[in-house]
Amino acid sequence: MKARLIDTLQLTDKGIISIIGAGGKTSLMFRLAKELADSGKSVLTTTTTKIFMPGPSQSPFTIIDSSIEEIIKKSASRLKQFLHFSAGKKYDPATGKLIGFAPDNIDQLCRAGLFDWIIVEADGARQKPIKATASHEPVVPKDTTHLILVTGLDALGKPLNETHVHRATLFSQNTGLPLEEIMDKRAMAACIAIEIKKAGNLCRPLSNFVFLNKADNFDTISLGQKIAELLKTNKSIHRIITASLVDAFPVKSCLILKKLNFRSWRI
Repeated sequence: MKARLIDTLQLTDKGIISIIGAGGKTSLMFRLAKELADSGKSVLTTTTTKIFMPGPSQSPFTIIDSSIEEIIKKSASRLKQFLHFSAGKKYDPATGKLIGFAPDNIDQLCRAGLFDWIIVEADGARQKPIKATASHEPVVPKDTTHLILVTGLDALGKPLNETHVHRATLFSQNTGLPLEEIMDKRAMAACIAIEIKKAGNLCRPLSNFVFLNKADNFDTISLGQKIAELLKTNKSIHRIITASLVDAFPVKSCLILKKLNFRSWRI
C-alpha cells in the first residue's frame, strides 16, 4: 500500500495533531512533519511532556524559550528560512530532553496563525511499546483537531510487566489481563478502546486515529489487521492504520470506520 501518511490521514488543511500512546510517537511526529513540510505546509513540532532534543535529521532548528510571545516572534523569523522546526520551553542537559509547553500554550501558538500544522507529542511512555494512562494523562491541547493513538505491535507475545508495558498494573486493572500473562490481541484492543475514548473526551477532536506501529513483517501486519477487526465497531475511532515507520512507504493497511468531516474546522 504505497501511500504517504499525510494522505492516509487526510491532512489537507490545518490544525493541531496530538500524538499519544506508546511505541513510536516521536518517529511518527517527525515523519508527519517532513511529509507536511515537503508538501509546502508550515509545521511546528513540540510537546506537552518531554522529548529528547531533536537531532538535525528530525528538525533543522529548535527554538527554546519560556515565553510564548517570544516563541511566536522567533517563529515568524524562522519561517522565512524553514517550513518546519521545533520549539520547547526549556532544555535539560542532564537528561538531554526538551521540556514542552502547557496545553493552553499550544492553543495560543495555534491561534497566532503562523503554522498550518502544530504536531504535539502529548504523552510519555518511557520508551515502552504500550501503556495505560494515569489520571493526569494524556496531556492534550483542547484545540486538538486530529488525535493519533500509537501502539507498538511488538508488545504482543510479551509478558504484562513493566519491562514491556508502561504502568503494567493499571493496564491489568483496565483490561483484566493478569500481570505476567502474555499480551494478546484482545488485551491490546481493549487498552486502545479505553485510551482513545479517554483522550477524545479531553479535546473533542474532529478525527481519532489508531496507529498500529511496528508491523515489520507479514505476521505483525496480520496481527495489526486482526486488532483492527476487533475495534471495527468502536464509535470513537475514524481510522485504524497498520504501519511500519522504518519503511519508505509505512502504511500497510487502513481500516476506515467513519467518514472524516472537515466542514467543522474552526482554526
